[in-house]
Amino acid sequence: MHKELGIIKFTALFVVPYGLDFWDALWDIVSTATEFKFLKRNPGNDRGSCNVMENLDSLGEVSKWADVNRDILELIFNKLDLMDITMGASRVCISWFLASHKRTLWNTVDLTKLQELDISNSFVFKSKVRPIFYYKHPVDDDEGLSKNLLTKIISRFFHDFFEVQGGISLMNLLIEISKLSRMTPKNLFFNFNSYLQENGLKFAAEKMPNIERLALPIWCYQTKNSSRFAFSQWKNLKTLIVAHEHSFTGTFEFQAVGESCSNLTNLKYLGHLEDYKAIEMVRYLHSLKRLSFRCSLISNLAVYRLIIGLRNLTILNVSHCKLPHDLLPMAKSIGGYVITTAIQKLEKFIRCPQDCRICKDRCPFSWSYLAEDWRNDEIKELEF
Repeated sequence: MHKELGIIKFTALFVVPYGLDFWDALWDIVSTATEFKFLKRNPGNDRGSCNVMENLDSLGEVSKWADVNRDILELIFNKLDLMDITMGASRVCISWFLASHKRTLWNTVDLTKLQELDISNSFVFKSKVRPIFYYKHPVDDDEGLSKNLLTKIISRFFHDFFEVQGGISLMNLLIEISKLSRMTPKNLFFNFNSYLQENGLKFAAEKMPNIERLALPIWCYQTKNSSRFAFSQWKNLKTLIVAHEHSFTGTFEFQAVGESCSNLTNLKYLGHLEDYKAIEMVRYLHSLKRLSFRCSLISNLAVYRLIIGLRNLTILNVSHCKLPHDLLPMAKSIGGYVITTAIQKLEKFIRCPQDCRICKDRCPFSWSYLAEDWRNDEIKELEF
């Protein structure tokens, strides 16, 4: 708590001069803390911050954004999300731009929490409309200082105070991220509904080749060539989470994964796993130890083939799964031969009780439910 208050105080020293509305809101929040008494504003003083700045000067505090200590900047930046750093903090001044390259900020590129704007464009492929989302980001005002960014530093600890406007496409966002992160990222998690086009997939793989944990979105269109190129770059990949529907984006190339990613030990597949895809997994993904189909459509035969065929498999999760043809919960119709084989071969076989509440309450197969839940899993290595 002391560290958070320190950040708030530090930030407040610079935020106060840039807006009376924000100043008043900040005072409402911290008025009961004696250490913030210097923030109290004289209602009759419409000039803004003269008295406060005199107090700050007497304390010998830093008075310019560009002079902020790099270590303190890193502490603050670690409290911001990816969009705030990429489209906000890195554009305040040259000092902040350089600080935004700090390696510790870019170990994980998490795009899962991006706020989507209205669909403003679409791409037609094979008679299907693919949505291209634009994502919200801070916009600098006419004074050249991002008030959105400043307020969001505080709102990390309290509440969202101002509406953030502006938008950026996924491809352009990846370009901006790569300028700051370089080849640092080891974890790359896309938003579930992101439309990742072929050039975006190849660009991400080329600019972030050291990825060890990867989550690909439901709208990830790939050809054999783009898949082979991408996974040939991701040779260090250990964990792969895939949301996939072949009617949306075509077949998923497990062969491309298996040929390049020999270190892949953890896989989560969300969607309809057809029997021939289970055979491909057995053929190409020899190193798999942990496998999850949580909330997917999968047959008893496919599960049996995977248990028998994946020799290194130790944990299999089929919780909340349904059968592809009649959409009945697998918990109520799983084959006895599957359970027997799993108990004999696996260290852990995760499945639902027959009266599973999640299986009962949710729709037969809902992508909207998966969009909210895909980060969860009973296998801890597959949570993100």
